[in-house]
Amino acid sequence: MPESRPRLTRAERIERWLRTLFAGGEPPPGWSRLTAGDLAVAFEQAHSGIALRSLYDLRLGRELLTPVGAPLFTIVLYDGAREMTVEAGQGWAQTGLQRIRGGFVLDWIDPLDERIGRLHVRLRADADAAHHALRWKLSAMNNGAPCSIRRVVFPQIALRRFDDSAVVLFPSGPGEIKRGAWEADWRYDQPYGQAWCTMQFMAAYAETGAPAGLYVGAHDPFAGSKELRARSDAVARTVTLSFDTPAPEMLRPGNGFRLSGESVWQLLRGDWYDAAMIYKAWAQEHARWWPRLGREGREDTPLWARELGAWVQAGFEPGTNTGMAPEASVAPVKRFRDLVDVPVAVHWYAWHEIPFDNDYPHYFPAKAGFAGAVQELHQAGVYSMPYINGRLWDTRDRGSEDYEFTRVALPAASKDENGKPIIERYGSREADGSPVELAVMCPTTELWQERVREIALRLINEIGADSVYIDQVAAAKPVLCCDESHGHPLGGGHWWNEGYWDLVDRIRQALPPGRMLTTECNAEAFLRQFDACLTWHWQHDNMVPVFPAVYGGTIQTFGRSYSGDALAQRMKAGQQFVFGEQIGWFNAEIIDQPGMGKYLRQLIRLRWRLRRYFYAGEMCRPPRLRGDMPVVQSDWQWYGECWVTTDAVLTGAWALRGEPKLALLFVNVSDAPVTALLAFDGRSYGIPAGEIRLTAHGEFGAASAPQIVGSRFQRAITFPPCTAIAWELAWLNT
Repeated sequence: MPESRPRLTRAERIERWLRTLFAGGEPPPGWSRLTAGDLAVAFEQAHSGIALRSLYDLRLGRELLTPVGAPLFTIVLYDGAREMTVEAGQGWAQTGLQRIRGGFVLDWIDPLDERIGRLHVRLRADADAAHHALRWKLSAMNNGAPCSIRRVVFPQIALRRFDDSAVVLFPSGPGEIKRGAWEADWRYDQPYGQAWCTMQFMAAYAETGAPAGLYVGAHDPFAGSKELRARSDAVARTVTLSFDTPAPEMLRPGNGFRLSGESVWQLLRGDWYDAAMIYKAWAQEHARWWPRLGREGREDTPLWARELGAWVQAGFEPGTNTGMAPEASVAPVKRFRDLVDVPVAVHWYAWHEIPFDNDYPHYFPAKAGFAGAVQELHQAGVYSMPYINGRLWDTRDRGSEDYEFTRVALPAASKDENGKPIIERYGSREADGSPVELAVMCPTTELWQERVREIALRLINEIGADSVYIDQVAAAKPVLCCDESHGHPLGGGHWWNEGYWDLVDRIRQALPPGRMLTTECNAEAFLRQFDACLTWHWQHDNMVPVFPAVYGGTIQTFGRSYSGDALAQRMKAGQQFVFGEQIGWFNAEIIDQPGMGKYLRQLIRLRWRLRRYFYAGEMCRPPRLRGDMPVVQSDWQWYGECWVTTDAVLTGAWALRGEPKLALLFVNVSDAPVTALLAFDGRSYGIPAGEIRLTAHGEFGAASAPQIVGSRFQRAITFPPCTAIAWELAWLNT
């Protein structure tokens, strides 16, 4: 009797079919293939579903997808009592896959689960051969169904470990990368539109070797509510990327769904910077939040605000949330300004009589002497920016008394599905020791729009502030308000952003010349409305400047939380410099700390010399230094221990838009000299072959005599400890 062969698993059969398919053979029955340049996909149409079976890099001959991947989509529905799900791979009475010019149309009609009723999902895939990309549009027609569509999870892509050096890029803060994602269980689940999910794309790519990888983006021009997820399974060696979008009118039976914009899957030939350039190319053409730019960048932002060298804080006793008399902050801030000898701004907290995070939004009256302190600092070359909150109303808004909340604010508060106001707590306490409970206000309501406008303009017109900081707008997630009386779609959609766009635009229209508005963190949807973002939360290991690469020159960023020892603080300031941020957001007394005063002064002055690159320019790929580069590590003390490791020498590159000028930035944050080799190739920066004039800016911004070099050169550089250096390159346009 012949020896029996082991039976192949389904995953092994799929792998065999894929080898046949992409070797030019005939696909198995029910399989279809679509190519977009070097990107190929294969679908399997079964009797009750359609499954994505392959994402294939034709040029490198690499499969990116796991053999048995995640369903293309999952839809969550609600019948008033319970949630039910349907997915693309199974459970349908009818499916269709039709080839159209340049793509496919895929249909799923009527779930087999009769409780759901009639539902028709259509997915269109268009091949973009020039960019090796697929562009997807999804709609769901809920034809007379007894259920409402609550959420649509699309796309869902389960990636194998396609390269030994594969990493995952995700949009937390400025952007972060996760190494070893396939080797240990890990997850990133964040609502988009807040501090930890600032942009609408993720990517996986090989850090070394062949340029393999995949960019997955939600190109939604309205920046609607959604959640981005990256989840790994160490046993299966997979990382699944998905986008979960709450549906508009999510409580109404029979509601439909249409993906806002499109989903893009594109082969990634590079790293985080190349992924950023894909997103930037889309955003600057289609995103509703992209600001109007002129020769000098954001010309609707005052020049002083674009040029600022540094930021300090005032108002709190150091290290506490206890307010202090306004005049006590004046002398330290003025001394800081004199020592750095460039214009600075002060972020002023606790300027009001009410406690911090309590009795909002009743900020007035201001503390005695506050207006005078603002004017005294202004005369000394310091611009003032008082704090207000842009989202919250205290439910007991006069001590322990419900003063105006129920009587005035409750109708305009955001409500959950049960009609209850959505409440948040931040650790502040009422006089009786109970937690302060703050209601999230709905930005579409006239009451809240007018109340924030009134407070901001009083600070500008009565106090004489140069700016107003409207907290949380670009930091906290959009909530799924379900109050019908507000007139917006219930739950999902992009109405939350539009409400804040209207709110802030009303303030901007009434601002006197020379004033600006800022907000907390850097959710991208609000960039056009604000002049600067407080990026204090950029505090993690493995950060990469994706956000500056996309948005450099469109908005100013400032502020890190300067906790940690002197090395941690030097690392933060150095990273701010190369990322293009305005330096600081520290207490003015930092200038007297050992190891910080001289370092900060020379860093701030060098940034001031190069300031136009950061407001009228754009970030380029940071140069890579060769050699045995030492690393530094320190506890940045972000909500407990937070160990961050970087190269001892941080690098950056910024170019002036439309001008033949490039600045290369280097900061040695360590306390020892470092020597490394720079191999410069101007072609990677669009510099034509020929001569370049190189001017070196050293300690305290002093410039050397220009040197003439070629557009390609190598040079060994010794970086002194705790020092920033910049090379300014200029050439003739041809």
